[in-house]
Amino acid sequence: MRPVIFLAFANDPEAPLNGLSKEREDIREALHEAEKVGLCEVIEHVNVTLDDIIGVFQDKDYRGRIAIFHYGGHANGYQLLLESEEGKNVAARSEGLVPFFARQYSLELVFLDGCSSQQQALEMIEAGVPSVIGTSQSINDDIASRLAGRFYNGLGQGTGIETAWREAIDEVKMRKGTASMRDLFWDGKETVSQSEDKKTPTPDQFPWNIYFTVLWTKGF
Repeated sequence: MRPVIFLAFANDPEAPLNGLSKEREDIREALHEAEKVGLCEVIEHVNVTLDDIIGVFQDKDYRGRIAIFHYGGHANGYQLLLESEEGKNVAARSEGLVPFFARQYSLELVFLDGCSSQQQALEMIEAGVPSVIGTSQSINDDIASRLAGRFYNGLGQGTGIETAWREAIDEVKMRKGTASMRDLFWDGKETVSQSEDKKTPTPDQFPWNIYFTVLWTKGF
């Protein structure tokens, strides 16, 4: 059966991520041809709720097939900021997210494309998720969109996860350089989820990182 890529996006009207829609569009475009020829199936939820996430993983049509979970939205080291049916923001905490993802035996990659998600990424690796992408600091959402689009373009062309990731990082560095990492950070209004994260930004550190529990991860 075709592997499933589950894309989940949530925004905050009080601190909107202006690049989130473009991130979604770029990823869908990057994976369009791969999905068209039957290499993968893409599921997408905007304004995603916790019930949406759990429901997709439990759906009999998708259980055991979800290879990648991608989250775009606000985050920090111990929670993702999701939405509710009433349109309000609710936190999905890592105490439940980490073991839940670790039990999904088909899952090869979790991509947490939100601010300061590194601690969650490391906890998922420790719990046994094969590969996780997280961020050490607050991130610029326009660059997050470009990085994600390039990464999934590589995957859609059959490139392995690590190679596709390195190429996506290379593109960002080609465009922005490495003399100052400040352009890669988010400068918008802090949300509660971010302000509660007490880590101090490190301007000379590339904020996105990939972690592996295995040495090799296959492409499509």
